[in-house]
Amino acid sequence: MRISLPESVWDALAEGSVPGGDREIVQNLRSLAAFTESPPASSRLPFSYQRIPGRFRSVLASALGRLQRRRSGTWARFPVWPLDLSADFLADALGARSPFAGGAAPVILSHDLDSPEGLQNLARDFLPMEEAAGARSVNFVVPCAWPLEHALLTEARARGHEIGVHGYDHANRTPFAAPAARAQRLNAAREMITRYGVAGYRAPSLLRTRALLADLQGLYRYDSSIPTSGGLFPVPNNGCASARPFLAEGMPEIPVSLPRDGSLLFLGYRASEIARLWIECADAIARSGGVVVLLTHCEARFSGNPDMRAAYRDFLSHVRASGHLAFSSPAQVLERAGL
Repeated sequence: MRISLPESVWDALAEGSVPGGDREIVQNLRSLAAFTESPPASSRLPFSYQRIPGRFRSVLASALGRLQRRRSGTWARFPVWPLDLSADFLADALGARSPFAGGAAPVILSHDLDSPEGLQNLARDFLPMEEAAGARSVNFVVPCAWPLEHALLTEARARGHEIGVHGYDHANRTPFAAPAARAQRLNAAREMITRYGVAGYRAPSLLRTRALLADLQGLYRYDSSIPTSGGLFPVPNNGCASARPFLAEGMPEIPVSLPRDGSLLFLGYRASEIARLWIECADAIARSGGVVVLLTHCEARFSGNPDMRAAYRDFLSHVRASGHLAFSSPAQVLERAGL
């Protein structure tokens, strides 16, 4: 596995002294590309980019992504694509033992539900697949963009699945809003938090700033918006290069450690390739003492079509049969991590 460490880290290791202590140098590496502080084009539009039809956005993103697939050395210098565990390697090299080393690695299944279609497909297609495999998922729902079908959310919760909050209206503006406006957007989800016992937050398009994560405290138990290796989207060279939970701006962070369905599809990966890559990366994370977190979307243009559902089913079957992977929940992961 390729490992990327800043020159200053190599120098400190060679000298036998780590400025600031082991924890600080590992945290600095995790934070090097962990935040998307500059708003992308979708956040700067005078209207919500969600008003552009989803299929058109997918076609455009796929056209751009296919051109970039062979250029990952440019847009994924750090963290490298599709998996970069440099921060975890550094932690191990400095003598820190992962709380997940030994035994089966936890696997968290999560869905981002960006539309009514996504919620309907979740209830009809995905929950039965997960339950048949002995798994439960965390489902991050946009609270203020479309009328929610509370009957479906209540049913999912009753069946043992979790509900999370996925931003405000998916316009990609909350992380970059002024403090008062950001607080207003975050507080708009309080009713949903109470109604469904929500513990987790995930930022739309995985756009996250230090200010956003700091403001999540008091509302949520954890955040899961920072990818291990973010790939080309939402901005190049983003991610924490870690598959282990850590504190980000005081907020417990559970990284999205597997490459997510949207990024892979935009880059031109076929469903069979995606299933194989998910399995290979999950096995590598398990060997490293990390946590496997899979993010999928249930809309037909993402994972809600027959080929991608088959890929998802193959992944579930691998986890269930592996012996070194085990379905888990965010609460169980945070408890083991001591966060």
